[in-house]
Amino acid sequence: MEVISTVALISINATLAAQLVSFLIFLFIINRLMFRPLQDVMGERERRIEDMRQEIEAADADMKQIFATLSDEEAKAKQDALLIQHKLEKEASQQSDVAFREVSAEIERLKAQTRQEVDRQILNVKQHLAEESLKLSKVIMEKALDRSLSHE
Repeated sequence: MEVISTVALISINATLAAQLVSFLIFLFIINRLMFRPLQDVMGERERRIEDMRQEIEAADADMKQIFATLSDEEAKAKQDALLIQHKLEKEASQQSDVAFREVSAEIERLKAQTRQEVDRQILNVKQHLAEESLKLSKVIMEKALDRSLSHE
């Protein structure tokens, strides 16, 4: 028996070259059938994700602009409402002042009318009292003198 000593762990021969060629063919086929379509799908997904990201950013910018517009319109509406409120308060104040003046004038007119009526009644009562006092004094004098007084 003869012992062959080999120093190298791998011997280079035609099988290694055939295996290398078959491995390269396998890589080429796998690349064509699997890696390229997979890379295409991943690239398409990346493009869609980027498109969605841009749409989200555009929608976010639109939303911010709409909120700013709404905020401006709300502030304007509040200012308009405040102006209308002040205008209505001013009109109400003027109307209440006019009504107060009218009522005050009516009260003064009624006071004057009542005072005139009271003065007229007092004058009537004074006249009636004067007539009654004359009649009463005549009756008292007739009784005191026991005789009838003539009308003078």
